[in-house]
Amino acid sequence: MITVNHSACNLCEACIKVCHEYCMAIADGKLCIDLQYCSTCCQCIAVCPFKALSWDGHQPVGFDKKQYPSSVQVEELFRERRTCRDFMDKAIDRTLLEQIALMAGYAPTHNFFLRIIIIDDPKVVEKMDKIVFRFVRKLYRFAYKPEWIYNLIKFFTPSYTFEYLKAKPKLENSIKIGRGFKTIPAAILLVVGEKRVPLSLESAQYAIYNMDLYAQSLGLGCRNLVGNQIILNHSKTLRKVIN
Repeated sequence: MITVNHSACNLCEACIKVCHEYCMAIADGKLCIDLQYCSTCCQCIAVCPFKALSWDGHQPVGFDKKQYPSSVQVEELFRERRTCRDFMDKAIDRTLLEQIALMAGYAPTHNFFLRIIIIDDPKVVEKMDKIVFRFVRKLYRFAYKPEWIYNLIKFFTPSYTFEYLKAKPKLENSIKIGRGFKTIPAAILLVVGEKRVPLSLESAQYAIYNMDLYAQSLGLGCRNLVGNQIILNHSKTLRKVIN
């Protein structure tokens, strides 16, 4: 909830101008907020020159523009970003993982009900890998082994033929090595949305990208498990494992 320190506010209206929900106004000589329409985007806090606004008791802190990376540095970070599938057998400090997770809060999200679940217990990560692998094995058995499936796709939906064939060697390699992941990662961060709020998936992707780039700046390799969400979302076993 956004709150106003009326003794610090000088009614400059900078917050009113930036508010895209149009829920701020001056009434009876005071700044008022219609909280039922406030989306807590915190833009008003960022632009207030007198630090008169705060969110859930968190006092605003001024930006230090000397800490900004140059455009060249930002470009280099973007260009070097890669999907990593080969991970070292080395644990990551829990505090560092929590620091990475916090970066999701700075994403330009439309959903303020996202949660980050950090899974860094090797036994739980291993169980997740087995869940993915079981699905891969079933999918290959039922969708790729019978030749008539391919003929059916080629006849009725020829546009999907390429994608169907493209997935086959990936599944075969997974079955060959006996794992869902090529190598087991040190940790998995799950972004969990709220079903009642729209744009959960899109908002989650913004959050993931924030965490991904920040982790890369710390020298950590990342992989976004976009395809695996279909498997994990419907796994009762996973829900039980992560409590």
